[in-house]
Amino acid sequence: MAEENEYYALTKKAFDFLAPFYNIMTLPLVCLRNQVVDIANAGKGSTVLDVATGTGQQAFAFAKRGYDVTAVDLTESMLVIARKHNNGGLVEFEVADATHLRFEANSFDVSCVSFALHDMPPNIREKVLQGMVRVTKPNGIIVIVDYDLPGNKISRALIYHFITLYEGEYYKKFVVSDLDSLLGKTGIYVTERVSVLLGAGRILKGRMKA
Repeated sequence: MAEENEYYALTKKAFDFLAPFYNIMTLPLVCLRNQVVDIANAGKGSTVLDVATGTGQQAFAFAKRGYDVTAVDLTESMLVIARKHNNGGLVEFEVADATHLRFEANSFDVSCVSFALHDMPPNIREKVLQGMVRVTKPNGIIVIVDYDLPGNKISRALIYHFITLYEGEYYKKFVVSDLDSLLGKTGIYVTERVSVLLGAGRILKGRMKA
């Protein structure tokens, strides 16, 4: 409980500060947003939940393809930025703790979380995935985008040490953890995986276990 309280306090403090600069900081990820939508490959008119949406860039990528998108984030300051760019009200944004989603079970065709799980302690990470599973329809799609490490030892070491310059302790534990086992534990089986950012990132497409 102490770790969770510390996580929530630090997250709010950090992203309140970073919100005005966040879109600039994440410019290297812009090239991935449409790729994530392509990999999800959801049916026309599908409903999408974007968890830990930040300033909404992934949510907008889904919405511009005609999907019905709801996006949630823990930090109001991030959503203030997102709403400023929500031209035409394409996305429904709301403040929410992803471990306690208000939505009914089986509400969405697709649930997505992009570069957020690595910022969470393991117990919260698992709760977030469990919540996504609960609100996603049977045989629905779950997309996870986050850090990875390449197989080449030299590249692995270089990327790891570079990213630890700006990411915290949770990243160090996340990037060497068995994410596939965690997904399986929460009821998700991976059907497609794509390495991105020269091996520093990955896109995982999963389905709900029957």
